[in-house]
Amino acid sequence: MAQCSGSTKKGDRCKRDARGESRFCAIHQDQEIRAREPSERGEWDHDAIIKAVIGFAIIGLFFMMRRR
Repeated sequence: MAQCSGSTKKGDRCKRDARGESRFCAIHQDQEIRAREPSERGEWDHDAIIKAVIGFAIIGLFFMMRRR
């Protein structure tokens, strides 16, 4: 097993074993997420968010007009 690549609060390297295919132990899995490239983290798709907001606004207006 490989040693964890995470760092402790003191700044020392973690002495635990890394888990599976990961370079980090279970304690430092949050550091693994931060170490990934932005494209691997699943950045927000701004175009899809804007389309969803516009779609919900149109549906909301449609229901408001029907209530009158």
